[in-house]
Amino acid sequence: PYEALNNAGHTDRDLIVVLNDNEMSISPNVGALHKYLGIHKKITDVRTSPLYNRIRDEVKKMVHAAPRFGTLGEMVEHFAVRADDAMKGMFVPGMLFEELGFRYAGPVDGHDVNALVRTFEQVKKMRGPRLVHVLTTKGKGFAPAEADQVKWHAAALFDKETGAPLKKAAGGAMPRYQQLFGEALTELAREDEKVVAITAAMAGGTGTDIFEKAHPDRFFDVGIAEGHAVTFAAGLATQGIKPVVAIYSTFLQRAYDSIVHDVALQDLAVTFVMDRAGIAGDDGPTHHGGIDIGYMLAVPGMTVTAPRDADQLIGLLRTALAHTGGPFCIRIPRDAVPALPAAVAEIEAIPVGTWETLRQGKDVAILATGTMVLPAMAAAEALQGEGVSATVVDCRFIKPLDERTLERLFPGHGFVLTVEEGTEVNGFGAFVRRYVADRWPGVRGATMGLPDAFVEHGERAELLAELGLTPEGIAARARELLGRPLRKLAETA
Repeated sequence: PYEALNNAGHTDRDLIVVLNDNEMSISPNVGALHKYLGIHKKITDVRTSPLYNRIRDEVKKMVHAAPRFGTLGEMVEHFAVRADDAMKGMFVPGMLFEELGFRYAGPVDGHDVNALVRTFEQVKKMRGPRLVHVLTTKGKGFAPAEADQVKWHAAALFDKETGAPLKKAAGGAMPRYQQLFGEALTELAREDEKVVAITAAMAGGTGTDIFEKAHPDRFFDVGIAEGHAVTFAAGLATQGIKPVVAIYSTFLQRAYDSIVHDVALQDLAVTFVMDRAGIAGDDGPTHHGGIDIGYMLAVPGMTVTAPRDADQLIGLLRTALAHTGGPFCIRIPRDAVPALPAAVAEIEAIPVGTWETLRQGKDVAILATGTMVLPAMAAAEALQGEGVSATVVDCRFIKPLDERTLERLFPGHGFVLTVEEGTEVNGFGAFVRRYVADRWPGVRGATMGLPDAFVEHGERAELLAELGLTPEGIAARARELLGRPLRKLAETA
């Protein structure tokens, strides 16, 4: 918005900008501009009055009519500037928007229709760029939403009378990854005072609000400013601090330049926790995190990981905080964990670049990462009943690849199937299959993941099923790769 205001403010175009100020982003607003706008709410709205604007216009006419040269002209021009500044100070102190070239109007009650009509009628008579400052309440008109504005920012189906949810949260009683991430990071910060958490107006969504309560002096919410969050983390890392940046995968895209130039190019140890990686569910196409594997793989020196469960998430966090070889990222889904983890103190760091073979077979190697590991195991169980022996490898490190495991798998396996909750175009599967094809060209392969398209809105489980990223879908793709007849899992039960 600053770039747009700066661009429009120096023109004489008739433009009306409405600033809807409800003091909220996803979480409550923070920062100096938020405080600045708060001052305005205590000031009576006079800038739209005919008297003020008539005085301002008369001063302009006087300046234009005065001589444009000599001492008199300089005096008139100096007087006009001082008079305009004085009026700004009288009516609205520190007029940021006026300084940017906008005529400011407000603040006005955004829930008072009559006041809005009066304001806009006055503003329509002005010329040039104008900004109307409107004060609103997030969730206005629905008591539960007004009472808990953060929760209701992204509401699931609910009873309109009571506000109670109409369906249980995914995973039943199991906590979400976000909660366990927040709790684990809080515990790890007790072990190491250099650990800090950074987010960009997503404290509640990422689970870092848990960290904030325990370590308020080591928590930084920079507002909706992802690029600044990353560069700020880079600055802290130069001083030996261990910053953990928790941002939704889809919004971290905004900070890509900062990731490359301010973190990776400087070889700084910054941890990125990419929330809502993969299918984000009801939040829809704007929030699905399908391309983060691809854009992080392209960053030199970046370590890219995806845990299969809560224990592995904690282990990877330990690894990341001890890592000194450049930036480190961890993908977590918007989902419940499959099982409760062990105590944080009992979980050790995971060696960088290591995979785990969960099942040994001989016909096909299924290389799965993150949320796709457990479905791959279920698919292998079903295939076993059909006489297909599948190896399943948990590829928790997407980059670097575990070359030792790959050397052990091939060419002993003639077929390889990769499975990920990320784009097939340039994700984990493309990375692995390029490596395999260069060394063992006789190995046949297939990749399962998200399509080269924006995935629609829908429940997470339903979308994954449509995309074939389920045990049944993985088993079917393995049969197809092996040239076996397609069969449903139900037929093998």
